[in-house]
Amino acid sequence: MKKVYVIGHKNPDTDSIVSAIAYATLKQELGETNVFPARCGKINLQTEYILKRFKITPPEFLSDMIPKVSHHMSEEPVTLYQDMPLWDAMQVLSTNRFRMIPLVDENKKYVSTLHYNTFAEHILKKIDPQKNTIIQTSVQHLARTLKAQPIVIKNENEIFSAQIVVAASKIDTLREFIDLMPVENTIVIVGDREDIHEYVIKRKVRVLIVSAGRMISKEMKDLAEENNVSVLTTPFHTAGASWLALHSMPVRYAGDKELKPVAGYDYIKNIKERFSDSLSRSLPVVDEDMRVIGVLTQSDLMKEPNIGVILVDHNELSQSADGVSEIRILEIIDHHRLGNPSTKYPITFVNRPVGSTSTIIANLYRDYKVPIKKEIAAILLAGILSDTLTLRSATTTPIDRDTAEYLSQITDLNIEEFGKDITNAAAIISSKPAEEIINMDMKTYKEGNISFSVSQVEVNSPDEILGRSDEILEYLSKLKSGNGFLFSSLLVTDLSQLSSYLLISGDDSFIRKIEYPKEADHIFFLKDVLSRKKQLMPYILEIIRRL
Repeated sequence: MKKVYVIGHKNPDTDSIVSAIAYATLKQELGETNVFPARCGKINLQTEYILKRFKITPPEFLSDMIPKVSHHMSEEPVTLYQDMPLWDAMQVLSTNRFRMIPLVDENKKYVSTLHYNTFAEHILKKIDPQKNTIIQTSVQHLARTLKAQPIVIKNENEIFSAQIVVAASKIDTLREFIDLMPVENTIVIVGDREDIHEYVIKRKVRVLIVSAGRMISKEMKDLAEENNVSVLTTPFHTAGASWLALHSMPVRYAGDKELKPVAGYDYIKNIKERFSDSLSRSLPVVDEDMRVIGVLTQSDLMKEPNIGVILVDHNELSQSADGVSEIRILEIIDHHRLGNPSTKYPITFVNRPVGSTSTIIANLYRDYKVPIKKEIAAILLAGILSDTLTLRSATTTPIDRDTAEYLSQITDLNIEEFGKDITNAAAIISSKPAEEIINMDMKTYKEGNISFSVSQVEVNSPDEILGRSDEILEYLSKLKSGNGFLFSSLLVTDLSQLSSYLLISGDDSFIRKIEYPKEADHIFFLKDVLSRKKQLMPYILEIIRRL
């Protein structure tokens, strides 16, 4: 099932975060269990206070939405334990759609990959008539592969380098051959030839395999016990038993260790060339601990990523997480100006001229007739009050007031008192570094070919921030130059006087057009201006159009 993230804008404010949480919760209440809240920026002090107060888990942090391996990989793959007999592993591989299987150790960590090419290469080396065939195996692996009945078992788990001898000749010829071999690692396969049984047991070969389901005598069994020789009886005839014995080795000896896995968090664009290293055109996928989590095939890259996104509190891609344009956008819920992207498919788009996205989300609960949990109602109320300056902003509408009253009744929270709590939670913003103050709630905009940024902070008294104006203007200048903006600015909103100060660094041609009273170089006083969206942005856009 496609995983869907509900996510707000970069440098999210309270409205953005609580909208993502509340809308994902609504989706889950409606049966869409694959929908989860997310964020693409740091939670500010005000939002942190609200989430802690109502015991809400912060949304998952996503640094970007650029397609990654985990967004394209196939379902969880079959893996094989590296000590499984090769024969058993090949039976699994023959039915596996990936034409390769990752091999793992006892901790499920990636070791190597089994595919037909490495298997064929390995077996060709073992059946070379010009060389003695040596395989790594154990008595236990032989018994399992040959479906053998153990008669005498010695050191069954010990892996050794074995040579296989098929006793098809007369015993005198066999003696000459056996006497030249390191018998302590020799496997002898033979039928019901008791004379050979006796000779190889006395020579203390490692394993005697009796084919065609034949048994050894009681005397031979006692002799094997005495000489520390393992004896197995297999239902297969000698030819079949010798072939299966070749495949009894642990599969790790036939694995491709040159094929390196990719990580689930690797960007797709960075690993495409890796497919040339894989003859099966498939790559094992591991997590941070090297545990196998999937398989990525070249054909998987042709499919749509297995995640979707719902944008809340913004509709401009410049304000969204990097890479969102490469993911299917399923819905947009917002209350800002339209700067929305084109989409390949029809989507749900809800954009209403209200003071906060939280207002829209709260009313969607009402539209769908879904009761709002008390803690969700509380954070939605916080979203409305934070975005409308406790219903005093110019963006506040009757719908916001009605919705706030409705949520207040559910939560037993007094609007004025709760609004003060929210404001006080952000009061220590002024002591933060200039970079953090500016990035806390920064939005970037694009008008034609012109880009710019407007940040906003709300304080009970602007004196401390204005006293640091040199430091703040210096960072705004770096931000402007580094991004090629027309200007970068910080709107400092004074909640006690219900007005704002604008600190701005930008092209002189733009700054000369600002008609608000100048407090100092690059600082303007904006009387009665509280809203970036409804009051400042229209003014800025008008200046840009005149330019």
